[in-house]
Amino acid sequence: MNAIKYFLLALILHSIIACGKESDGIEITDEPISWRFAVVGDTHVGYNSDTIAEMIPYLLEDNIDLILLCGDLVEGGKKTTAEELETEFEMWQTIFQPLYDKGVGIYPVRGNHEDDADDNIMVWNSIFTGDKALPQNGPTGETNLTYSFQHKNAMFIGLDEYVNIHKVNQSWLDEELASNEQAHVFVFGHEAAFKVFHSDCLDDYSTERNTFWNSLTEACVKTYFCGHDHFFDATQIDDGDGNTENDIYQCLVGGGGAWLMPKYNYNGENSPYTVNAKYHREEHGYALVEISGETESDLNVSITWKERTVEGASVEYLATSYVITYEQKP
Repeated sequence: MNAIKYFLLALILHSIIACGKESDGIEITDEPISWRFAVVGDTHVGYNSDTIAEMIPYLLEDNIDLILLCGDLVEGGKKTTAEELETEFEMWQTIFQPLYDKGVGIYPVRGNHEDDADDNIMVWNSIFTGDKALPQNGPTGETNLTYSFQHKNAMFIGLDEYVNIHKVNQSWLDEELASNEQAHVFVFGHEAAFKVFHSDCLDDYSTERNTFWNSLTEACVKTYFCGHDHFFDATQIDDGDGNTENDIYQCLVGGGGAWLMPKYNYNGENSPYTVNAKYHREEHGYALVEISGETESDLNVSITWKERTVEGASVEYLATSYVITYEQKP
C-alpha cells in the first residue's frame, strides 16, 4: 500500500513540474528571454533639443541593449563650421550620456546634415573615438563610418551613404552579408531606398539601389531602417515574385526631434518594385524592436512605433496599436 502511495505522490510531483511549477511554488520555465533595441533618426541636436532629451528616460525604461541612430544627429548643415559642428556633437553626446552610462550600445551613421558641414569626417572621428568609437571593420575610406557588428543572435550593418553620395559600398556589403552566421540581420542608413518625402535618396541611382535591395533579399534581410524624412513611415516593398514572405520592410524612423514634414508620396523610381504603404505617422517618436530570444532558433520579431503623446502638461512616449511582426526565415 505504501508503495502505491509513494508512486502516486511521485506521479503528482512529476505532473506539477511538467506544468512549470515546483511543489514549493517556484516557477520553472524554458521560455526564451527576449531582448530589445531601439531605432531613431533625425535628432537634429542644436540649440533646441528638447524632444530627444525627453525620449531618453523612456528608452532607458524600455531596457534596450542598443540603439541605432539613422543620421542627422545634429543640426549641422551647409555653412556650419567644424567648430560649430563639434559643439553640436558634444551637446548630442551629453544628451545621450545616460545611455552610455547604462552600457547601452550607441551606433550612429552620418546624415546629410553632417555631410554638409565643414571638415565633418574629421569632427565625426574626433567625437566617436576611444570608448565611443564605432566598429572599425568598414571598407577602405569608410572606417568609423560604415561598419557591422554582432549582438546576441543578430548582425547589424550601418551604412554611410555620403562617401559616395546616395550609394552604399556594395562590394563590402556583399562580403558582410555572405559571412553572416546570425539568425537576424538588420541594415540601417540615413536615406530611404524608396522615396517617401525627400526626392534625394538612394533611388537617385536606381540601378545601384536595385542591386542593393536585391542583395538584402538574397541574404534574407527583413528590415531596412532609415531616416531623412521627419516622421514615421512603414512600407513593405514587393519584389513581384509572388512570395510576400521575402519582401522587405522599409522602416523610416525620422521622428527624433526635427520639424515634422506634412507631405509624403511614394512616387520615386520604384521599378521593378511596388511600394505597399503600411503605416504613416506625422509625429515624433522611435521604433522599439523586440527579438523573441537569444538563440538561433528564436526567430520572431516585433517592431513597435512609440509615439510622443501629450495630455495636458504631461508628455509620454506610448506604443501605438500598429506593430510589424514577422518570423525570420533561417
